[in-house]
Amino acid sequence: MKNREFERIHEKEAHGTLRFHLNVHEFTSDPSRAERVSPHWHEEYELLCICEGEGSAQIGGRRFSFAAGDILFIDAGCVHSLSAPVGTPLSFYAVDFGRDLIDSYGNDDIRQKYIHPQSSRELRFCNHFSSGDEVWPQLSAALSELLLLYRQGISGNELLLKACLLQLWHFLSAHPATNVSVSTRDDRNAALAKEILQFIQENYASNLTLSHLASRFYMSEGQFCRFFKSQIGMTAIEYLNYYRIGVACDLLRREGALSDTSVSSVAMACGYGNISYFNRVFRRYMHCTPREYKQKNIDS
Repeated sequence: MKNREFERIHEKEAHGTLRFHLNVHEFTSDPSRAERVSPHWHEEYELLCICEGEGSAQIGGRRFSFAAGDILFIDAGCVHSLSAPVGTPLSFYAVDFGRDLIDSYGNDDIRQKYIHPQSSRELRFCNHFSSGDEVWPQLSAALSELLLLYRQGISGNELLLKACLLQLWHFLSAHPATNVSVSTRDDRNAALAKEILQFIQENYASNLTLSHLASRFYMSEGQFCRFFKSQIGMTAIEYLNYYRIGVACDLLRREGALSDTSVSSVAMACGYGNISYFNRVFRRYMHCTPREYKQKNIDS
């Protein structure tokens, strides 16, 4: 489990550079965990192509099953996560890009017809494309070409890379979601989900309880549980434990060869007052005890 998976839920750093706002990353997930990409969001759009495996994606308040070859679109600022059955391999590549890379500088037809309607939520793109969908071959071909160009290097390929993005945007615009309406309530729910995740991230070390979380956001426990599950795809307590164990892994690696009492210190630092409960939760997520995990990292 790597620190980057847990260090923030809002990725604030730009993907790519200010002069060319594009980044492509290829990722093979850890099959020992169900959660492969933790809930987070960023300011860039993302197109994600599943290379191997199957699982489910939580995108906003909607959940989609996916398989190898499927393509996912994640809107800018949308909370999303990926999960897969334990033991199932899952790999993908993701294309992240800023709106500035495809936008026009003037209020021309491109902006009026294709950029502004999407950014203002008048036009909503589909989140999931499989090989049986009419537009999938065009999306897949453009993504494959973009990946090939990116691997060759951005320098000298800027125009071709931008052309691929414009092709992708064209096909997304030409095959919009037709059965999904966006309401002011959806926007409020998305904003509240981000606020809750941020609160958990900032207060994980304190004695957070379901009652505390629910009252903090002016809901009953039942309302809070239903809302969190619908927006994030896991329960609030599952997410809290997931985040805490990630921090614990970071601390255990940092502790190195310190004394045996360091495991207790790590448990307390991550909000676990009961060392036995901490050990049980740690084993559930990491498939080893905290001491075994620490020893493994000392040996390596």
